[in-house]
Amino acid sequence: MKKVYQTKFRGIDAPVGERGNCWQAAVASILELPLEEVPDIQVYDEDMHWFDQFREWLQHYGLSAIGLSTGGNITIQGYHLMECKSTTLNNGELHVVVGLNQEVIHDPNPNANTLGEVVDYIVFTALNPAHLYPHQ
Repeated sequence: MKKVYQTKFRGIDAPVGERGNCWQAAVASILELPLEEVPDIQVYDEDMHWFDQFREWLQHYGLSAIGLSTGGNITIQGYHLMECKSTTLNNGELHVVVGLNQEVIHDPNPNANTLGEVVDYIVFTALNPAHLYPHQ
């Protein structure tokens, strides 16, 4: 994981393209990519759900993703995204951070000080786990 910070900080009331890009920065952090190599979800094609487009983009890296609700007894190992209610944005808007084993390890907002309740997790999955390790 390489820390990447968001470059946009406006809330949901801002025009599309000017809203915060914490999701983009969190994904870039986990995949260790420059921010500009990760699509900004707020400018995805409106004809297809943004999460489907995100998963389609992840296929280039041999990955997919699933969302997991916090309402249950789950254990997540490894790196993942955590959607939290923001304490700095209005109305508890969602803010995305990087988690490791269900603990926050990186907040892409360099000015953040506290996070609210975790709403859900986005977990990366391998499209083909056999490709993760060389065969003997």
